[in-house]
Amino acid sequence: MYKGTLLKKTVFGLLLLLVLQVPGVFAHDQTYSLPQSSGSLIDQLNENLRKQQELKNKITAAKEQEKSLSSDIVYLENQIELTQLEIEETKTRLTQLAGDIDDVSSKLSSTKDELEYTNSVANSRLEAIYKQSFLSSFGQFFGSSNFNDFLTKQKYAEVIREQDLQLLSKLESLKDQYADQKTILEDKKKKEESLKADLEIKTNSLAGQQSSKQYILGVTKNNEQEYQRLLSQVQGEIAAISRALGGGRVRLGRVNRGDVVAFQGNSGCSTGTHVHFGLYIGRAPRNPKPYLDSGALRWPENSPTVTQWFGANYWWYWTNFGMPGHNGIDMTAGWGAPIYAAGSGTAYLSTDSAPCWLTGTLGKGIVIDHDNGWQTIYWHIQ
Repeated sequence: MYKGTLLKKTVFGLLLLLVLQVPGVFAHDQTYSLPQSSGSLIDQLNENLRKQQELKNKITAAKEQEKSLSSDIVYLENQIELTQLEIEETKTRLTQLAGDIDDVSSKLSSTKDELEYTNSVANSRLEAIYKQSFLSSFGQFFGSSNFNDFLTKQKYAEVIREQDLQLLSKLESLKDQYADQKTILEDKKKKEESLKADLEIKTNSLAGQQSSKQYILGVTKNNEQEYQRLLSQVQGEIAAISRALGGGRVRLGRVNRGDVVAFQGNSGCSTGTHVHFGLYIGRAPRNPKPYLDSGALRWPENSPTVTQWFGANYWWYWTNFGMPGHNGIDMTAGWGAPIYAAGSGTAYLSTDSAPCWLTGTLGKGIVIDHDNGWQTIYWHIQ
């Protein structure tokens, strides 16, 4: 009899302890604040974007001016400054995003701790409910010292049931919060990777713009007459190669990879001896270097010095000719050096219909239609 009374009092004490413990679950929420620097970062972005728009207006105006050395330099300088601002903008957004990621990570960690704590309390409640199930209301009545004692126990039982419902609701809410915060964190990390990739592209673009500026100043020696000569030379070469690929060629016959097909010269719109080597797949220019490096194509000269790579001076070519950089590889192994077929196919001789006004010579080159449908061109031959 004494042992039974002691068991009932122990269970009642446990329930009372849980009544006091459960409210702590609902007082376990924490508050978070945004990074203090978020306001200043937004101000920086707004000022940056304002400057970008000013430069875009200047670039648009520069495009409408007559082609000259000074207009090209102004255009490139504005484009360089614009790209620098875009890089600065991307870095600012990355800084802002890093603060967001830290904030969400902190929330996620706290929510995880709170979820584990609430889950622990819920497990304790389930254990208590299981033990309580062995005590019927009839047993509680006769186990009470008096009727007031019985009513008090019933009141506590009602409070506990209500808080059980709140506890389960809280647990479900925390699970949802945890899942949402985890998704937000993953999305922000993906955005961070995207911004980092964008930053790399803009950094490479800036290097290309700076290189184009140095190329123009170096080749023209900051002289307007030399600049106009350069424009004419490149325009003439582009037109000649387009005609050579389009038809009007003389068939020379079958050649094998490594056969000598011509000798290096400087015919046409070329002011210095070199070979312009181009690769065309589906009538579109492709960078030959990966195919040369892999061995899919043979180098057209032995141990040449490359003077201009495919895609070089992107911004200058794009601004003046609407093409994304130099459309071939310029190389030299010296005047008269043998030029070899990069692959097997049918060779054709192509000759301009009129001399280049710049040099007074006819542009000449070899075009090879390869067995796989590719075309290679070797221009400025003797």
